[in-house]
Amino acid sequence: MLEYTFSIKHRGCWTEAVNVTFPDIEATIIYSYRLGSTSVTMIEATNVADPDAFVAWLSDHEVMTTAHLINYDEAQQTAFVSLAGDYDTETEPVLNVLLRNECFPTVPSTVENGWEHWSVVASSHELVSKAHKDLSELGTVEVESLKSPELDRMLTGLTEVKQAVQNLSPRQREVLGRAIDEGYYDSPRACKLAELAELDSANTSTVGEHLRRSEAKILKAVKPLLTKEANA
Repeated sequence: MLEYTFSIKHRGCWTEAVNVTFPDIEATIIYSYRLGSTSVTMIEATNVADPDAFVAWLSDHEVMTTAHLINYDEAQQTAFVSLAGDYDTETEPVLNVLLRNECFPTVPSTVENGWEHWSVVASSHELVSKAHKDLSELGTVEVESLKSPELDRMLTGLTEVKQAVQNLSPRQREVLGRAIDEGYYDSPRACKLAELAELDSANTSTVGEHLRRSEAKILKAVKPLLTKEANA
């Protein structure tokens, strides 16, 4: 098994040009798939000060047929946008290229400064080479790493995460579990903090404090898995 991490400046795609008009926006491609001749994509964009202008720009892009604002959090300046586009052979979605070469994303792709950042796993060098060749026909590709995943280190990290969960107090587990069940961590959120408090015996401030303490314990255990050093 190989882990292939790369960046691509996708020629003719909205990802290549978005930061020219909206320099501060960063986007995550949550999913992308082809439906007939149309590619459907859901993105989460942050630092979106004017969601209407952003969606209008996407709608007018040459490869897009429609763009719809699904949800916008004004406080966080975060927008969820659904896109539909008719790509030709020169602007084919990156995910299509990866999947047909049996390269499977391990995390959602991010878009920043005109580049799409991807991390995928594949079973052989031949598949990675073929995917890289096909991707190079879509734009400029920069390889960041090609390596065998360090499973021992990943398992160690997962053990630490499990221990962090076990270290939660019974009350923290109760509140966190309810928050997950009620969709507090969904995108977009299915419930608000005040709604969680209505299901609990404590007030909103106390429920929020239980969640913050739980999140802090778990995220501290997760952090080593996010750093470059942990993947070196």
